[in-house]
Amino acid sequence: MINGISSSRIVRDVPPEVHKTEEAVKLKEACQQFESILWAKLWKDMRNSAMSISGSDKGRPYQQMEELSLEMASDDLVAGSGGAGLWKMLYDSMIGKVAADQEARARRAADESAAGLDVRG
Repeated sequence: MINGISSSRIVRDVPPEVHKTEEAVKLKEACQQFESILWAKLWKDMRNSAMSISGSDKGRPYQQMEELSLEMASDDLVAGSGGAGLWKMLYDSMIGKVAADQEARARRAADESAAGLDVRG
């Protein structure tokens, strides 16, 4: 339940085959990448704030390596354990649009076929 709203009311019923399409796979990857980038940015900002408070932010020769390790940890967190689930909420909120687009394309192809039009191209 999110803010008193059942998640079943937020996410429309999407046929299971939609989740296996190329568009849905790309959407899932994009949502996971977004969450990974968000976590990396958050951790970098927290680290920088802590170092500026302590005064140890000067002369850090391995700063680029630290940033790379935070990015890699973020990627691993999201890919391995699913992260905090932000990607899933984003995915669930957008997969309905993918399903609706596929349904509209199928309906249009069926209408054109019924009308005797060429549906190629």
